[in-house]
Amino acid sequence: MTTALRSPAPSVSADTETRIYLIEDDPSVLRFVQQAMLSRPGWRLVGVSDSRQHARQHALDTDADVFLVDLGLPDGRGEDLLRWMSEERPDAELLVFTVFGDETRLVAALQAGATGYVLKGCSGDELIRAIEQIRGGGAPISPLLARMLLRQFRLVQESPVSEFASREVVLSDRETEVLKLVAQGYVNKEIAQRLAISPATVGSHIKNLYRKLAVHSRVQVVRAAQERGLL
Repeated sequence: MTTALRSPAPSVSADTETRIYLIEDDPSVLRFVQQAMLSRPGWRLVGVSDSRQHARQHALDTDADVFLVDLGLPDGRGEDLLRWMSEERPDAELLVFTVFGDETRLVAALQAGATGYVLKGCSGDELIRAIEQIRGGGAPISPLLARMLLRQFRLVQESPVSEFASREVVLSDRETEVLKLVAQGYVNKEIAQRLAISPATVGSHIKNLYRKLAVHSRVQVVRAAQERGLL
């Protein structure tokens, strides 16, 4: 099952027409989505892209109601595509459908504009319910990830960060650059490539961020930075 983080909203009825666009490079996932949709005769798959470039060229030319977006595309990160789509089509429902179940990618996807996040490995019925929820105004998130978010939220609330949020924290220009990329979900190797520095140097900057913000994880460092207006 999926859990809505926004205010509870009714699911759309089973006979409501829903147009879906899939952004995914794995043919087996395409077959899975097509099979799941058999239980909803009024739904249509209006397009498929197997790369970020193809999606940028074609996805928004369709009348899709919901875009199913994988984060691991062969020519780039799905988060970048989500950010672009949310800017170009702010009314679009962007449902992440991915194998990535870590909190960093989840938070980055939500910050990029995703309105739901469902893990591959769910049943066809669970995927259908997630699409119905998102069409009804909800924000479906796989239960494992929802629990992870709640746990991280509690840790942040209990962290010394909340008590000392008013204390001034001074970051170097490089630490600020690293922090922004961490907030976007990039891993150390990717940050190193973008900033033309070594992964070890990135690791040192992240440790400095942890120390300065008094946190112990990437999710906490992002939230702590947001509390202090550093992001």
